[in-house]
Amino acid sequence: MNRSATDKVRAIVDCELLSKGSVLAAWLQNDVMSIPSSFDRQRPPPSAWINDGEKFGLVGLSVKLDGDIAPGMLTHHFRALTDATFTIPPLWREWLGSIRTGEVEDCNLFLLSKLPSLTPNIYDAENHRLRQPVWNFYVGLLLASTFSPAHKPVMLTGARQSGHIDIREQTDLDCPVPCLFRFYPPVAAADIRQAAKLGENMEALATAFPAPKCWRLNRVLHLYTEARISPDPLERIHQYCRCIEGLILPAAGQTKRQFKSRTELFIGPRDHDLMDELYDVRSAVEHLHENRYLESFDRETRLDLVRKEAIAEHIARAALARIVGCKPLWSGFANTSALARFWQLPVADRQAIWGEPIDPLDALADYDPTYIPDGHLGGP
Repeated sequence: MNRSATDKVRAIVDCELLSKGSVLAAWLQNDVMSIPSSFDRQRPPPSAWINDGEKFGLVGLSVKLDGDIAPGMLTHHFRALTDATFTIPPLWREWLGSIRTGEVEDCNLFLLSKLPSLTPNIYDAENHRLRQPVWNFYVGLLLASTFSPAHKPVMLTGARQSGHIDIREQTDLDCPVPCLFRFYPPVAAADIRQAAKLGENMEALATAFPAPKCWRLNRVLHLYTEARISPDPLERIHQYCRCIEGLILPAAGQTKRQFKSRTELFIGPRDHDLMDELYDVRSAVEHLHENRYLESFDRETRLDLVRKEAIAEHIARAALARIVGCKPLWSGFANTSALARFWQLPVADRQAIWGEPIDPLDALADYDPTYIPDGHLGGP
């Protein structure tokens, strides 16, 4: 499951230059330098996170956090760091610019993975390999929460050597687009724990179904992550519906009918009209008929699209999170052949394997159009 980002920045910097000025580095090393007093409030033991001879990969985010989230080990590979800040060294400040430097320093949640290394002073395949698990951790958070950070997340890799933390690579990730009626939902401790579990399962899934045996599911996950960052609301609906299609494997010429019938497994049997309407929007975008919704401004039509986007996203995310999070489902959804066998099972057998359906209208639990101005809907 490869990360796609349109604004990617990478740098490999001499470790001597990067060992100076990093408060995150200071926090993680034993011979720490001066740390601001606000950083000492819940500072964990430095050795808890990274030791000499270890390399790390992390994603930093600036998000709203729900309550106290204790930093620490979540799974065998993943940790979460909260209330951590770091100061960008002078070379990076000049290179990134003052605005991006401030954004990176504003991160308050770090998703972390690490490994022991015999070459901590060298940027090599180990640094590159750390990007995948921490990316999986981040995708897990996308599946666990509809969060939208204040600015672009950042991915960093580096190492600790002789008590110093060296950052060797920096990459900007595209920012998930917020929902119009739920701009910045908080990230809770349960979301981070679920994200870590899903990230671990993605690693295990890649081992159990090595490429190309998991191509179909990987493709759907990629479509979902791309939809979360798309600035076009109609395109987001289109891609969320494609995610759903990717999981139901409709037969040629029967896509619309099976989009309604097979999704009963995910949401129950009472929402055929809703799925029919979602499919109509998907088809309009697919065949360049967006004018039906956008050519003239009608507030109720645009609000209906907002609701449909939230519902389509909720169905796609809930289905993917269940599949990735439940290993017995992998053999039914990993690839096209597996999907064909799964959907040939009797309905009762499919339901027993899948479990209880979700309520798609849960996506609208906090919907209130009162606070959505026409301007946010593309109106005057």
